[in-house]
Amino acid sequence: MGGPTGRRVDCGAGRDYHRFPVIARASPSTPGRTILAARVIIFVTFLDLFIQFPVVAPYARDLGASPVMIGFIVGIYSALNLVGNLVTGVALDRWGRRRPVLLGLAASVASLFGYALAATPEHLLGVRALHGVATAVLTPGAFALIGDNAAVDRRARTMGVSGAIIAVAAVLGPPLGGMARDRLGFGAPFVIGAILMAAAGLAFLIWAREAEPVESTPRDLIGGVSYLGLWTRGPLVAAYLTVLAFTIGLGVLVTHLPLILTQGPGAVSAIAQGGSGGRNGLAFTVYAVVAMALMAGPANRISDARGRYGPIATGLLLIAGGTMMLASATGYALVLAGMGLFGFGFGLLFPPVTALIVEVTIRRERGAAFGIFYAIYSLGVVIGSVASGFLAELLGSDTRAPFVVSALVASIAAPAVFVLGRAVVARAEHSASA
Repeated sequence: MGGPTGRRVDCGAGRDYHRFPVIARASPSTPGRTILAARVIIFVTFLDLFIQFPVVAPYARDLGASPVMIGFIVGIYSALNLVGNLVTGVALDRWGRRRPVLLGLAASVASLFGYALAATPEHLLGVRALHGVATAVLTPGAFALIGDNAAVDRRARTMGVSGAIIAVAAVLGPPLGGMARDRLGFGAPFVIGAILMAAAGLAFLIWAREAEPVESTPRDLIGGVSYLGLWTRGPLVAAYLTVLAFTIGLGVLVTHLPLILTQGPGAVSAIAQGGSGGRNGLAFTVYAVVAMALMAGPANRISDARGRYGPIATGLLLIAGGTMMLASATGYALVLAGMGLFGFGFGLLFPPVTALIVEVTIRRERGAAFGIFYAIYSLGVVIGSVASGFLAELLGSDTRAPFVVSALVASIAAPAVFVLGRAVVARAEHSASA
């Protein structure tokens, strides 16, 4: 490294419209080790999140929390994590990736040990608030660091493998948390999480290094370095719309699918009876495994070769198809098929949508862009969960309306993203020929 190289900005069409110089200072660590360190952070962060799923609400109830207080304890993590994503994204661009991530890791370890020491619902609420703020920097920081070090012609593949790690954590986390709670008590899952987080922090401290490119950026494409501009730049708007549509569907699945499997009409309820928890877990495992296989496999090369927007739009349509299948399912096999199709759509869109963020940002704004992306990720889950609860309250817990609404959102987002992408590509072509 150290000499100028051409950096591609393909705007989703798979062709080089602009090349501009990137000069990277030599790093004491190879990009491969830095990417590996960032992936360790991603895995441990999401494993920590998924370990909590079967633990937090029962823990709060065991400490004597009221139903309302339980809701606050569960929800405050996501609420503060969402706000923290926006704030820490700016910090990542101002102070680099390593220092904010290491600070977040240290605060996360402290908060996880705090869970085990909580004696009242109020203590648990405070610890969970700290945890939500502390982890807000980890995922944006790790993905920004991966984006800084990813090879230009392998961005979707690099992001795809990183996304597959999230799916692995989704498969392992809930059963690990449940088993630790059942065998060792409520504090055990959090102590395990703290130990893993500390080990990940040590690996990150040793392996991760900053990439420090000095980039000459075409202003017509990038639009200057402006935080407000990150909300309006065409390719980024497409990425934000994509993740919002997907996570609304994810919020619906997390909230409403368990109700359908335990209270749904006809064959779904009958098949699920006697093992609804296991059936629900298997359904989400199918989703995670399919997504993981697609993101880690050769399919993510399509985006690097053919462009970003086609795979993104196709993934959204598959998500819409999966949720419509769930809306019409009369047997558990169709539930699994719908979850598999949903996972296929997620696995297809995640590598190109994260690669797109890397592609249309420069280093000193990439942390903020990923912070916005993951804030919208959290917002979508909240919207999907709240909307599902509202529709279930209004129409009955066995309604399929949440799935239909989710499918409608994804179906509208897919052509919108594709049209927006075509407009971006056309503008880039015009600039290239001018």
